[in-house]
This record gives sequence, structure tokens and C-alpha cells, in this order.
Amino acid sequence: MDKEKPQNESGRCPVGEMYEPFSAASTYDIFAQARVEEPVFYCAEIDYWVITKRKDIDDIFQDPESYSAQITLSPVTPFTDEVLATLKEGGFAAQPVQSNLDGEAHTRIRRSSKQLLNPTAFKKLEPDIRRIAQEFIDRFASKSEVDLVAELFYEFPAHILFLILGIPDSDVGKIKQWADNRLFLTFGQLAPAEQLKCAKDMVAYWHYTEALVAQRAVAPADDYPSHLLRLRNSDDSILTHNEIVSVVFGLLLAGHETTTNASANAFHTLLTHRKNWQMICADPELIPNAVHEALRFNSSVVCWRRKTTKAVDISGVSIPEGANLLLALGSANRDEDKFEQGHVFDVMREDANQNISFGYGKHFCVGAPLARLEMEVLLEEMTSRFPNMSLVEDQEIDIIRTIAFRGPKRLLVRLQG
Repeated sequence: MDKEKPQNESGRCPVGEMYEPFSAASTYDIFAQARVEEPVFYCAEIDYWVITKRKDIDDIFQDPESYSAQITLSPVTPFTDEVLATLKEGGFAAQPVQSNLDGEAHTRIRRSSKQLLNPTAFKKLEPDIRRIAQEFIDRFASKSEVDLVAELFYEFPAHILFLILGIPDSDVGKIKQWADNRLFLTFGQLAPAEQLKCAKDMVAYWHYTEALVAQRAVAPADDYPSHLLRLRNSDDSILTHNEIVSVVFGLLLAGHETTTNASANAFHTLLTHRKNWQMICADPELIPNAVHEALRFNSSVVCWRRKTTKAVDISGVSIPEGANLLLALGSANRDEDKFEQGHVFDVMREDANQNISFGYGKHFCVGAPLARLEMEVLLEEMTSRFPNMSLVEDQEIDIIRTIAFRGPKRLLVRLQG
């Protein structure tokens, strides 16, 4: 502990002084301390109030009048003038459409999206999801040691998403790179030169999406952009053309990055808590609940954001109008007031599905059922083929550095134990 930092009455550093928003090193330990000592604390590094208790976060998600979603995709590290000019001159015109939109406009756009993205539609994809999973696994099955992130988790969810969007597999590599850059540009801590490089890629990413939607307007297909255009039927009161481009642009990130990290987190957690891995190998019926428990225990989205529209009181702390809030979903998922022994990973946990890793309320992620289905298929296929799989000992687990998205950059395993 830095001795120059102030201490509270207990003799410990205030939580806000210890919290490192871009680092995963001690996130859950700090959240656990905060829930007891300082459930709402201010982080000066990013100018956010951090909310750690489940009830407070539930209340915030259910009160969109007092807590706006407009800040959700705003850059945590402010853009430089050069970055702003690059986006403007490049014709970047993405507009708020789902996670960062409030009010009736959000309801209108979400209504259209849910006609096409829903559990029934996702379930129809299961044969393709399983086929693609098996194809990926076949490529490395003969190896003794593999990096599951590189060999499986990084690209697999993108291939599923591309089935929905009608994008050729040959574009996976560049879209994953663009998505990574957008992720760090929005949620990361980049130097000005890195920001500029990512901004140029984001312009290319936007133009790719524009071209995709424009092509579907001329030659419709059996895919998500085409169906959105059909729903629109040239009626801007349903969806505007730019809203469709913006929705597809957003899905080209949200539709795979979260699942990449969630899958890596789940396998890392299960193999670290070896008894649980053995349990799902012995009884595959436990796998759906194991997915819920992995999402609860080791969230791929550890924090989300809101902005106050008026002065509020949260757990006795007065917060002014226009304040930035960081909702610690990872903390809420382990809150002792909600989950008994929330710090314990247990695939038999009866209330594991009460996690809020995909949000809560009107902004609950429409793709959550698909992400869970993909994770279930991966676990079913991997446990049946490699029940003795184990982590490579003493490897350093390097977690990506953002305020929200968390997952290992690589995960080395021995397939036969």
C-alpha cells in the first residue's frame, strides 16, 4: 500500500484511492472491500462514481429517467482534436441506436431488432453453431498443447455472427481487428498516437458497414441487414437508413467480443476450479447452469455506465446531476446480499442465472441467449473430447486493459491433461 495515500478510520486506504479502473489485478478484492466499507466511491482517475451493490445497480437499471444510457459508448479517455477531425473528415456517422440510447427512440429500434434477434431465432442456429465449433476443434485436436484464445475463442463467435449478418468468413480477420481497436478506443486508455490509428480503422470499419447495407438494399439476402431493410420498407418512422447502418455497426462489435472474453473466462475459471470441470464432464446436463455461474463469477463485462440526469442519493451518498456512474456488474454478481457465498464458484448454484452480466431492465442485451448458447456448445464439445484437459502450470494470465471488457489474451491448456 502506498504510504502517502490517505487512510480511512479503519486505517486502510479509501477504496477510491486503491481502485485501478483499467487493471484486473485486484478488481474483485477491491469490490468486496467496497461493498462493506464504501459501496459508492469516487474514482478521480476517470471521474466516475463506482457503484458496487446489487440493489443499487438494479435500481439504476430500472430508472432510465434518472440514469441515462447516453454515456455507455462514450470514450473513457477523451478523443484528441486530431482524432475528432479524422472521424469527421472520414464521414463517420454512427448514431446512438441501442445501448447508448434512451426513451422512445430506443424502444422503437429495439422492437425491430427483437423481431429478428430472439431466443427462437438463435435456437435455429444451433446445428450451425455446433458444426462450426467442431470444425475449429478438429484443427487443433491432434496437438498436445494449445492457446484456446488464439485457436478457438477469438474467431469462433465472429463466424456465428457472420452467419447472421451475411458476411464472408474471409473478412473475419480484419473485422476482429477493427472491433478490437474500437473496443480500446471506447473503453481503454490509449496514447494519442494509438487513438489516431484506431480512429482511422474505425472510419474503415464504418465504411465497410455502410457498403454492406447499401449492397443489401440493392440485392437483399436472407440475413440481418436485409431483414432490417425489409422492416423499414422505406419508412423512417420505423427505422432510418443510417439507424440500420448504425445497428449493424454496433452488432459487428457486440456480437462477438463479449462472447470471446466470456468463453475464455469460463474455461479458465472451470479449469482453475478443477472439481467443477470434472462435474460437468461427468454430467453434461450441468453445462447450462455452469455457463450462468461462469458469467456470474467471472464477468466478461465487469462494469457498465450511466449518467445522472438529476441529483440522486445512492446508498447514502449524494451524487450531483450530470455525474458519471460506473456500475460494477462484477461486484453485483458476487454481492453477499444477493448470492450466498458469492465469492465461491459452484456450478450447482441454484440462483446462478440471477447474474446481471448482460445488464438488466430495458437495455438487457438482446444477444445474451446467443452468447450463452455458443458457450454451452463449446463446453459440450470440449468436455466430451478432452475431459482430462488442464491448464498449463505457472502461465501468466494477462487480462485485456479496459474499464469494462475483461478476458485473458491467451489461455494455454494441455488437451490430454
